[in-house]
Amino acid sequence: MKASSLILFVLLFLSCAPALAAAPADQRYDIAYGWDTDIQRVLDYRRKVAGLLQMAIDRQLLIVGRDQQFGVIHPLRGTLDQAKKTAEQQSRKLRRAGLKPAQVTKAKGHHALYHIGYLKGPSVERLTKDYRSIKQALGVQAGKRLAIERVDSRTFSIVYRCWSSKTMAARTAKQHGALLRGRKIAPAVIAAVERPMAGPNTNLATVADLGSERRQGKTVQAAIVQPGREQRTSKGKKTTAGERCQDKETVIATPADPPSETAGGGLSIKMNDFLRKQQAKGRLRQRERAALVAYDLTRNTYLTSVNSQRAFQAASMIKPFVALAFFHQVDKGKLSYTAQHRHMMEAMIQQSSNSATNWFIRQLGGPAKCEALLKKEYGAMLRQVRIREYIPPGGKTYKNSAPPLAYIQFLKALWNYQLPYSKEMLRVMSLPGRDRIFCGTEVPSGTQVFNKTGTTALLCGDMGILVPKTRDGRRVPYAIVGIVERASKPADYKQWMVSGGGVIRDFSSLVYEEMKRKYNLH
Repeated sequence: MKASSLILFVLLFLSCAPALAAAPADQRYDIAYGWDTDIQRVLDYRRKVAGLLQMAIDRQLLIVGRDQQFGVIHPLRGTLDQAKKTAEQQSRKLRRAGLKPAQVTKAKGHHALYHIGYLKGPSVERLTKDYRSIKQALGVQAGKRLAIERVDSRTFSIVYRCWSSKTMAARTAKQHGALLRGRKIAPAVIAAVERPMAGPNTNLATVADLGSERRQGKTVQAAIVQPGREQRTSKGKKTTAGERCQDKETVIATPADPPSETAGGGLSIKMNDFLRKQQAKGRLRQRERAALVAYDLTRNTYLTSVNSQRAFQAASMIKPFVALAFFHQVDKGKLSYTAQHRHMMEAMIQQSSNSATNWFIRQLGGPAKCEALLKKEYGAMLRQVRIREYIPPGGKTYKNSAPPLAYIQFLKALWNYQLPYSKEMLRVMSLPGRDRIFCGTEVPSGTQVFNKTGTTALLCGDMGILVPKTRDGRRVPYAIVGIVERASKPADYKQWMVSGGGVIRDFSSLVYEEMKRKYNLH
């Protein structure tokens, strides 16, 4: 009996084994690239991934929801082995660009996102009247979340950007329908697709509003963000530098006299009010000082200048100067620029690698010789730059310094191709990476970004060039430097970084608004 029972058990197990093995095979998997409670960061990150992996937005890369988060996924709908293989292949590229590796996720582990649509038409002018009518009916707060979007070359649509589940979007659409009943406008739930805006300036609610509502657990019936900003892609995809001719023999022009602290006219008049507001928000406190400088590279004039000539710690913003010293020696035939050098240059600028920076400084003979070379060859521009140390372990670099004016003059010469290997420096400064002058600001989609951040326990900064478009498609470049420095380490480092970054981002938004006024930008 025991033997027969055992045989029966084995036969039953073998008969069920195919079914047990087949169950996992029925499961389908997608590829995920990151999750965040902030929809704008997710939209920006999708653009980075799209450019790097050459994938189509809204077809191969979708924005989806999961719990209280948004994510970027590729709807592979493949087997587990297929998903693992794809994720592994893509992760190699992502890691080289300094991005997070791809992850395998269950296809049913997330949900689609939706907006609310109202009316469509071929004319922005005609829709604008309806847009204003809807905005009036929904009220001030909800009205800020409307947009007229370009669907295709002939069609425009009035959309309420929810980025919410289908159930939540349907609930909000029903509420709006009741408010719009007298206007005979029927809201409809539509798939959430990132499209360019047209028509009136809609003044959309900020991303922070959405993130805070979700983090506080509030019911988000109508959460709207700014249109997704185009992030930089790898290998200089967004830069027009490749269209320029590199002229290594150009003599650097002597910079104009340093600006007065009231330079810039209209924007500078607003700066006192700006600084008071930042202090009122608690972002700028006693024993903290800020440097905020912007320069119009089209008209070669300062837009505004605060503390431009005072020396500040440089942190990682010293690294473009190290790159300049190295490329000067390459240009003179004293050093070479090989595939290894290119890799290390990308590590130094894009990934802000301290070991890569020290590697270049050693090739130049050490900090003192690096500084001496810059003073000898670029003294009119960088005479106050101090390179006094290798980057110590942990990034605790407090001895290297530069005034904001030096960054502006460097960026100006770089943009005008007056520096050796300007094209290559612009390329590495355009690679995907952190910034405080673009992400989280009012600077719009399609803006080119070339920058380098700097961060220590005592300093939060960013310097770079932003190149937005005018309404007729022209590029209008301007340089911007934002630095917040304190005398002692903060009690809450992370919170201080958020506050300092907020000052710089708000300043960048203010500068963009001035450029928008001057040049009729988008």
